Amino acid sequence: MNRTYELRLLLLLVPMLATGAAMAQESEEADEMEATMRLMGKAEAELPGAVTKDITLPESLLTKNSNSPAVENSADGHQSAKDAREHREQGLTNADQARQRGAEMSENAKEDRENQGRSEDQPDPPGPPENPGPPGGN
Repeated sequence: MNRTYELRLLLLLVPMLATGAAMAQESEEADEMEATMRLMGKAEAELPGAVTKDITLPESLLTKNSNSPAVENSADGHQSAKDAREHREQGLTNADQARQRGAEMSENAKEDRENQGRSEDQPDPPGPPENPGPPGGN
């Protein structure tokens, strides 16, 4: 019975030791990462311009250079994207209109089916034709 107890104790201690070693390693890695992170100081919190500063491109890159194929390709790509966006918006508008027309048609068809089934709305069947008499007119 003592042997079983020792075996169980050993089976519990091995995973605990392995977990402890892994946690120690994670703790060391966390300490290393803390060196790259810090809280903003009071002056930085009051003046966040350093954090939210706009990045501007040099003027030489902003002017259109007709000799640069990259600028031309960029302009063409921008125009293509703009055209695609307009086509998409037009397609969405058409789809909305088609959905509305379909809903109206469905509602009209439903009303027609309801009206078709009402007996008071049905016309009276025609009676037998009148006898015109013998052929020949007399």
